[in-house]
Amino acid sequence: MTRRRFPVRMAAPALVLAPLLLTIPAAVPARAAPPAAAIGPTAATLGCRLYFNDAGTGSSPTVWQDTFTLTQSPAEPKVGDTVTVTLTAPTGPDNGPVGLNAGDVPVNVTLALGGSLSGTATLRMSSYPARAVAPAEPLGPITATGTYFAAAAGAATLTVGRVTFANASATTHCSAAGDRDHKAAPVPTSIVEDFTVGGTGTATPPPSPSASATPSPSAKPSPSLPPPATDDPPTATDEVDTPAQPFGPKSVKLNCKTLSSLSAWTATHTLSMSPSNPGRGAKVTVSLKFSAGPKSGPVPVGAGDLVPKATVKVGGVGSGTVNLRGPAYGAIDAYAALPGATLTGTYTTARAGLVSLTVSNIVFDHPQVDTECNAGADPVTGPKETSIVAKFTVKSRAATDDEGEGGGGGNGDGGGSLPTTGEGGVTTLMLLWSSAALLLGVGLVVVLPRRRGILRS
Repeated sequence: MTRRRFPVRMAAPALVLAPLLLTIPAAVPARAAPPAAAIGPTAATLGCRLYFNDAGTGSSPTVWQDTFTLTQSPAEPKVGDTVTVTLTAPTGPDNGPVGLNAGDVPVNVTLALGGSLSGTATLRMSSYPARAVAPAEPLGPITATGTYFAAAAGAATLTVGRVTFANASATTHCSAAGDRDHKAAPVPTSIVEDFTVGGTGTATPPPSPSASATPSPSAKPSPSLPPPATDDPPTATDEVDTPAQPFGPKSVKLNCKTLSSLSAWTATHTLSMSPSNPGRGAKVTVSLKFSAGPKSGPVPVGAGDLVPKATVKVGGVGSGTVNLRGPAYGAIDAYAALPGATLTGTYTTARAGLVSLTVSNIVFDHPQVDTECNAGADPVTGPKETSIVAKFTVKSRAATDDEGEGGGGGNGDGGGSLPTTGEGGVTTLMLLWSSAALLLGVGLVVVLPRRRGILRS
């Protein structure tokens, strides 16, 4: 579930309880059953992060705004009661850039018990969303239910601590508003219910069926078997190919900056990788193709002077960056749109699991003047990763000869830069050619012939 906005779209539905039917003598007036205790409907904002394979510290921080209702039944629990708790939200968070099928994202809610009670309770919605959801659309209503045991009398509280959307490939954890590691360090939300557990003293929860079961006298003990081995990775025949998720071809709008001049750039981008199901230690080629570059400025560009480059961030079970490079452009006329290009780079896989590739920056590199493009409103002072994201799965077997062997010091797991092609590192931002040209607001990629040197403002 990859950067999103979650506006509140509707009010929480009213909570309606069916009346309790009692058979009583006519002389005794009927009494309505008390409603379930409830908090809300209350508007709240949660912060969320995306965790690939539920690992790491999370990425792609998002905000989930919704209207929440927390109810429990019986309405006035007493010592010894098993209490049913339900959390509802009418809108749900927005989906990411990939469509989901119904039931792809089970929901788990962790409740903290406070006051006279202690411990936690888990509420679940095992099948969510209820229908297939397109990219960037709300996932829909949530109803998560669970129970706790009222062990002690007195004032008590229920607090929603964390909400988890447990997609197998990309889990999302949410807690109180703000960006942090919501999985390892959640902060309790403002969704809190205060109530009183009636009665006196304490009670012991009944044993679970599995704990109370005793073996039949006639049953013979099973022979002791050694546990299955877990250290050896499966062989190639044990793992099926997992379809890769390349990006595009899809139209993407980015912002570009040349010194102080800003321009928009829209092109069709495709991000892919090969092989798409490599083993550990395989050399993977990453390719970014765009249909056309941004527009050049008022000065012609000499053949070989302008080189397209990109930085790709590696996530999931990998980390680091891959630097991509395309062939140098030929001669380009003033005010001409740059031709499309294909940029490539390589790195070596390490751990098995899902790997994500995110284009964080594209640079048109010139010896005198560069231009930097990404999703930031100001790509230089406020760079922002693009929406160009692809994914593939690394198998737990070792790389085959056909997949090649990665060389050198990088890998897809250790946190440092990965082996790259071309020049190391991304050059600093796209350059313009003079203060006068900037004041006139001339085109995006503005460069000077090499022989003239750089004009300084």
